[in-house]
Amino acid sequence: MADFGRFLVRLGWPINTAILAAFLVIAWFVIRLFPRLRPYTGQLLVLLGIWWVGTVFFVITFSIPSPRFGVGITEAGTIPRVWYFALIPVTILALIPIFRGKEDPDPKWGNIRLVGTILAALIISISLFSFIGYYISSALFIIVSMWVLGSRSKVELAAVPVGWVVFSYFIFARLLNVRLPIGSLFSGFF
Repeated sequence: MADFGRFLVRLGWPINTAILAAFLVIAWFVIRLFPRLRPYTGQLLVLLGIWWVGTVFFVITFSIPSPRFGVGITEAGTIPRVWYFALIPVTILALIPIFRGKEDPDPKWGNIRLVGTILAALIISISLFSFIGYYISSALFIIVSMWVLGSRSKVELAAVPVGWVVFSYFIFARLLNVRLPIGSLFSGFF
C-alpha cells in the first residue's frame, strides 16, 4: 500500500485529476445504463468523485513516513484516515434515498459558471500552497468561495477563514505535530 501511495504522489495532482476525470466519465456512462438512476446522475457523480478523492488521499497516507522518535498515538496519516472512514457512512447515507427514489432529481441545469469559478479557485489555491503556504492560500480560497456563493457579511468573510486557519493550526501543527506548507514567500520568517 505504501508503494502505491508513493506512486500516486509521484504522479502529481494534474495526472491524478485526469484519472479522476476519466473515472467520472466512465461512471457517467455506467449510470446512464440504468434509467432509474439517470435523474440522479449529477448527485451520483459528486458522491463518486468525493469517494475517489478520499480513497486517493487514504492510500497516500500510507506513504507518509512516521517519525522515528518517541511513541505517539497518532501519526501524519491518522486524521485523513479518520476522515476517510467517516466519509464512508456519510456517502452511504446520501446514496440510500437516491437508490430508493426518494431524493429530488438533479435540476435540469445548474450554474456551470459558478461551479467553474469554485473549481478554478480551488486549483489556484492548491497551486499557491508552495508559494504563500497552506494557511493563507486556504483562507483566500474560503473568502473567494464565500463571496462567489453570495456571502457579503464582512464579519462572516473575516471570521470563517480566520477560524479555519486557527482550527487548522491547532489541530495539525500543535495537536498532531504535522507541518503544513508555509510557502517559499514566508519560509525565511519561520
